[in-house]
Amino acid sequence: MSRSCPRCGSQRVVFCNYGKRIGGYVGTVAGGMTGAATSTATGALAGTRIGMQVGVIAGPGGVGAGAVLGAITGAFAGCIAGLRLGKLVDDQLLYQHRCQDCHAHF
Repeated sequence: MSRSCPRCGSQRVVFCNYGKRIGGYVGTVAGGMTGAATSTATGALAGTRIGMQVGVIAGPGGVGAGAVLGAITGAFAGCIAGLRLGKLVDDQLLYQHRCQDCHAHF
């Protein structure tokens, strides 16, 4: 479906995804930090538990690997949650399209 700008009538219209982009970035950072902190403190995440088991087998260096695995798992989960929330924000609150000719948002 081709959209046209209501202001200038141009067909050069792009979808913005502002909420999805910001939600993905924030979710990834927050999830990664939480996953790393959780892996070193309690080992509550499934990826962290696996990482800690690897740490027990591999020795002291493996505990660091457990923290990294926890951070990666947390970052992935946070990114997915952030993208879903961002899509909801895009659909409900923000302007979804931008004209490349007159820079109008609609």
